[in-house]
This record gives sequence, C-alpha cells and structure tokens, in this order.
Amino acid sequence: MSLNLPIGLRANWVLLVPILFLLVIGFVMLLSTSSVVGYANFQDSYFFIKKHILFLCIGFFAFLLGFFLPNRVYKDRVILLYCVACVLLVLTLVPGFGVKLGGAQRWLSLGPFRFQPVECIKFAIVVVLATALENKKDKVKQFFKGFSPILVLLGIPMAILAMQPDLGNIGLILLVSFSLFFLSAVPPRFLIGLASIGLSFVAINLFIHPYQMSRITSFLNPWSDPLGKNYHIIQSLTAVGSGGLTGLGIGESKLKYFYLPLQYSDFIFSIICEEGGLFLGVGVVFLFGMFLYQGFKVAKESLHLYGYYLAMGLLLFIVFQAIINISVVIGLMPVTGIPLTFISFGGTSLVTSLFYIGVILNVSRETHLKEHEFIVQRKRE
Repeated sequence: MSLNLPIGLRANWVLLVPILFLLVIGFVMLLSTSSVVGYANFQDSYFFIKKHILFLCIGFFAFLLGFFLPNRVYKDRVILLYCVACVLLVLTLVPGFGVKLGGAQRWLSLGPFRFQPVECIKFAIVVVLATALENKKDKVKQFFKGFSPILVLLGIPMAILAMQPDLGNIGLILLVSFSLFFLSAVPPRFLIGLASIGLSFVAINLFIHPYQMSRITSFLNPWSDPLGKNYHIIQSLTAVGSGGLTGLGIGESKLKYFYLPLQYSDFIFSIICEEGGLFLGVGVVFLFGMFLYQGFKVAKESLHLYGYYLAMGLLLFIVFQAIINISVVIGLMPVTGIPLTFISFGGTSLVTSLFYIGVILNVSRETHLKEHEFIVQRKRE
C-alpha cells in the first residue's frame, strides 16, 4: 500500500497499523501498571508515563531518521558501525561507565542518560550480516572463505554479552543470525556448527554465573520455591489466569499492587491478560503476527539482497523478542529480562525499535523509488 503520496514518501504504510495499535495498548497499560510504583517510589503516579512520552517523542525522530536516511549509509560504514557498537558494549564492563542492575552489568551511564548498548549491537549485527550475505552470496557456502569470518564478527559481541551476563540477548542474536543464514541457503552443517557455538556460550555462561543456572532449574520446577526464585513466574501465571476471557477491566488489576514484580516492564503482558483477558492477549499476538506478515512483504519486495536481509533481520529481532517475552510470561521459557517491544517501559528498546521500523519502511520506500525510476527510464526509451 503506497497511498496517493509523492513518490519519495511511498511505502508499505500498512506496516504501521499494528505498530500504532501496539503503542496505544502500551501507553494505556503503562498508565495502569506504573502509577502504583511511580507514586510509591517517586510520589508521582505519572512518573513513568511522563518518561514514556519523552521516549515516544525521541522515538518519533528516530523513526524519521531511519525512514529518510539512505540504507546504503549503514552498508558503506558497516565496519565503523560495528566497532562503535562493540566499544559501547565493552564500556558497560568498565567501572564508572557501566551500571549494574539485577546482578547484570548491561547498562551504560553517560551523564544523566542511561541506555543498553546491546540494542546498538543488534542493529550493527543485522547490517554486518546483510552486507556479508550480499557481498559473499557465493562464498558463504565455503566455510573458511565466507562463513567463518562472519562467525568471528558474531562471536566478539556475544563474548562481551556473556561477561555482563546477558543470556537472553545472546540467544536472541543467535536466533536471528541462524534465521538469516537459513534464508541465505547456508549449508546445514554450518548451521549445526553455529548452534554448537551458541550452546557453548550458554553452557559457559551458566557455569560462570550460577544465578543463571538457578533460573533454568526454577523454570523446570516452578513450585519448588514459590516465595523465592519462582515468585515472578507464579505471580505472572496467576495474573494471566485471573483475567479469564474478558479480563477484570482496564485499571482493575490486583496483581499490579506489588504482588507481581516488574509489572510495567518485563511482565506487562501478564497485566494485559489480567485486565483485558484472553481476548486482549490474543489481540496483541495477532498484531505482532500482522506486523510480521507486512514486514515480510517489504523484505520480499526489495530489489536487492542487502535490503532483503536488512529488513528481515530487524523484523525478526522485533518479533522474536516479543515471542520470547510472552513465552516467559506464560511459563514456556525461563526468565530472560527481555521486554515486550512497543509495550514494556524502557527507553532504549522503544527508541531503537521505532528506528528499526523506520529502516524497514525505508527499504519499502527505496523499492518504490527504484521501480519508479525503472518505469520512467522505460518510457524514455
């Protein structure tokens, strides 16, 4: 769908429909879930919603940047982009820069600002993979000439993430990378090797950080410690079950009153199901499915491989992140610390996700521009 717009603004704008609905749901649910925590900690019921509005404004400009900045800019500066993202990731481990929260050092503090550099490395990895899979489309089937250099570039940031530690995002990056390799027809034996490397990172991470292993054991037997390590997931399941089909009503959650931790961020989907019931929960899943479908159309219509892999990589990061978050909330996965895209409170995730949407739509915009140029050229001939 391009609408009746100037050629430079034509894109698959239907992609924005599910995103706008998700943002509205996120705003309403944050208003409901964060007011209690905001008043208790800052004597301001609207503390988090004010920050969320600020992040939305910044995210809007990030979206415009992603939409109008030519996608070749990232490709031309892929090494610089990758190096800067890795440096930012390393800084999280440096005293004075890195901030430790919840047993993990994933945040970077620069003056009054605090953000997670892992969002930067996700984008850098997608650009690296998109560039490599286009430039080495024939060599990628050769392990030493094409595939192994890409593995090295993937391994460096994952090693840094393992030191934070951030097992959830390691898994997310591996999942997206594996998917892009699969789409590029990389030989199955190489994918098995990638999976083995990923499992090695996970095993080492669990060995070095015992609390990560405790999350796995808690997941396997959630009722073993209902008031301790398993408290989060049990309260989450209680909230999901309490909503029934139609929910208790927006703003009527009982679990948000300090029974369910992180009710405005990692476990906001629990409150969505409690207040909106199964209908609203399924509605959120449907919106992500609609976004996946429209995003896949954008990628498939791209006239060059770089645009295809760029759009697919960013699309999969957003969708897989949502799948992981919802899976944790309903007890299908151990706790990962990954938020629900567009809905959970979190400035870094919201701003970068809106930037990703801008870049994906830019792939669509550039496709329309190329098609228009081709038609004009044919008419001249």
